[in-house]
Amino acid sequence: MTLPWGTTEMEHFTFVLVLMLVLIVVLYQSIRIAKENERFAVFVLGRFLDFRGPGLILVAPYTHRVIRLKVGDVGRVKGPDFVTFGEEDVPVAGLSSFRVGQSVRIDRFDGAKPVLSASSVAPTSICPNCGHQF
Repeated sequence: MTLPWGTTEMEHFTFVLVLMLVLIVVLYQSIRIAKENERFAVFVLGRFLDFRGPGLILVAPYTHRVIRLKVGDVGRVKGPDFVTFGEEDVPVAGLSSFRVGQSVRIDRFDGAKPVLSASSVAPTSICPNCGHQF
């Protein structure tokens, strides 16, 4: 049977089925869950947006990038407003009491923002080729 706009029911059904599958995949990729002691630093096209968590977080796939921060993560102060966790620079306020290059650790979260303290442990880096820590 031909529908009024010139397509058959089978073509219409196939289009709807493919559209539903694409929507399910996009929805699956956009859901993130942050535990009580975790927060997400959300970047949109490479620019920092904000910290989110804990709980269910929806992000747009392909444009939003999420960095998971946990209590106890160790980073290195990169500048007056940035701390490097792994390979990512995360903007954090209140770094005036730390030196550039100093190791800092996340003690707790005040709302969504991390509260940092000095750390004697050096942050570990992970080799992208083989995965060993150095």
